[in-house]
Amino acid sequence: MKRRTLLTSALAGAWLGLNGSAKAARFPDRQLQWIVPYPPGGATDSVARAVAASMGEQLGQPVVILNRPGGATNIGTEAAIKAPADGYTLLLAVPPLVVNPALYPQLSYQPLRDMQAVGLVALNPNVLVVPASSPYKTPQQLFEAAQARPDTLTIGSPGIGTVPHLVSLLIGQELNVRVVPVPYKGSAALMPDLVSGRVDAAMNNLFAEVASIRSGKVRALATLGDQRSPLLPDVPSMTELGLSQLAGMGWIGVVAHSGTDPSRIEVLEQAVLRAAKDPAIAGRLEAMGLMVQPQGRQAFQQRLVAEAQLWQSTVRRAGVTVD
Repeated sequence: MKRRTLLTSALAGAWLGLNGSAKAARFPDRQLQWIVPYPPGGATDSVARAVAASMGEQLGQPVVILNRPGGATNIGTEAAIKAPADGYTLLLAVPPLVVNPALYPQLSYQPLRDMQAVGLVALNPNVLVVPASSPYKTPQQLFEAAQARPDTLTIGSPGIGTVPHLVSLLIGQELNVRVVPVPYKGSAALMPDLVSGRVDAAMNNLFAEVASIRSGKVRALATLGDQRSPLLPDVPSMTELGLSQLAGMGWIGVVAHSGTDPSRIEVLEQAVLRAAKDPAIAGRLEAMGLMVQPQGRQAFQQRLVAEAQLWQSTVRRAGVTVD
């Protein structure tokens, strides 16, 4: 009788242990939060919401968008880093994630140390544009004019540390052409000055410029990438024009705390990739001017490292910092 009792207890303990392990291994078993370091309603926020809805359906748990704008994305990034490393908090990753350590020397975090890649959703093309009244028809004409009048030709961008702003810095570093970069506080602030000719040219996100290009308010000279955009098939790329030094592409992806268990990262990675490859979601993003080219965590991590090296070096060479 005693032996039977011991056997029953052992079996019960084993069952509870297995059941407990299975429960612990089940991920996710509650809602996730995805921090977006921008206000609601913008294009980047729209991308996150489309992908989050699909991820929630796949994972069986809601993925809730938490907008934490401000500080050039630093506020949202710090919130994600301070969250537990359990896979339940994600961060929308855009270029400022790897650029800001050079712009803000007093940052409390290091992105490549504190965050890890989950997956890339899409590339975010940029474009060089001039007012419709501008005499410049090609990038070469624009840069020749700048070389003839150093430190006078102005090139706007949507903000300090954005890829368009960084490419405007590269003009001086790579071509030895001295232009005047003019970073604005967003595309909405830039556009009136561009259309009116108060700035000579601008580098901006493609989706922010397409409507003005199509309406004839501004003229596109080149996309800042290796290939043409399907939305602007008649506009050459910088690489096509022999100016590959000025190829600067934005990107939108997902990262999580570096201490997160790899098995959980793998679950999240697969959900991100399936969402990005969904034809309905991909179609929505492409209509916004994005290039949907999903990458898994390893390839995206390599991209983060390479982008950090390129853009932090560009910022430091230019001597640009923000207090």
